Amino acid sequence: MKAKITSSGAVILGKYFACDSHEQGIDVRVVTHAHVDHMIKLNESLKQCKLTVMTEATKEIIEVIRGKLRGNVMGLKYNEELKWNDEKLTLYYADHIIGAAQVLVEDHDGERLLYTGDFRLPKTPIIEADILVIEATYGKPKFKRPPTDIIIDRFVKLVKRGLAKGPVHIFGFHGKIQEAMEILRDAGIDRPFIASSKKIYEITQICRRHGMRVGEVFLKGTDEARELTRDDKYIMFHHASTIRRVKVDGLKIHLTGWEFRKMVWQVSEKEYRVALSDHADFTQLLLYIASSKPKLVITDNYRVGYAKILAREVEKRLGIKAMPMPS
Repeated sequence: MKAKITSSGAVILGKYFACDSHEQGIDVRVVTHAHVDHMIKLNESLKQCKLTVMTEATKEIIEVIRGKLRGNVMGLKYNEELKWNDEKLTLYYADHIIGAAQVLVEDHDGERLLYTGDFRLPKTPIIEADILVIEATYGKPKFKRPPTDIIIDRFVKLVKRGLAKGPVHIFGFHGKIQEAMEILRDAGIDRPFIASSKKIYEITQICRRHGMRVGEVFLKGTDEARELTRDDKYIMFHHASTIRRVKVDGLKIHLTGWEFRKMVWQVSEKEYRVALSDHADFTQLLLYIASSKPKLVITDNYRVGYAKILAREVEKRLGIKAMPMPS
């Protein structure tokens, strides 16, 4: 089979390319984006592969998270081709964390092998493929949510209500944090933004350099941040992993894709969950598959999600052969 997902989570496209995990004997490692479940065994790839490919933004973020990448690393632009023997690789934009990419490999027979990585619609371009490897995070039919702009409107209103009473603390993963910053700036919120950690601060600066409209952000603990937080009219951003151990004054908002009960769910008097996701929901997954027109669909059964259910629904609803991998 020209495309598959191995037991170590590597998405193999053609003869030479392994995406998002290491595979022994493969020439080129591709990292679709800078989230931990897509950087599996990266050190092994840097040591053993002839080349490791990612976008420049992904490379910069990984170096903040993990340190300097040592090895033959190439920053590839979107729509830029990389020829490797008799195959050709192209990265395409994916709307997820900044720098995220879809991976297309065209082999010597002219077959198109595509891996979406993590994405959401409608901003992600849909690429036609013969074999499509697709994420399955929300691969269950009940995982459907309203349009993102409606959720954004509710999120902005919640933040504004919180700021009227004091500080607002927002918790999310890298990438989603900066997306929230951009949303709030675009909504006209000009209160000070404070990064609670050096990693959040440095990743935000990368996002600014790559065009995200997050405005100025200050690092907690600096003289500027201390001055700006004296009047309690600020927004502080925290990593999602700290939500249970960080005690804060003011409104606490957890940005999560795993909220389907309501767009905004009140957990307690001063804590809310907002259904802001950077993954395609079930409807978007089916739309991508139908529009890509593949002969075969492989659903990602290595990472968190519902690959088996998605494969079954693809065959039932679209009449396209589908299988979860690894099985």
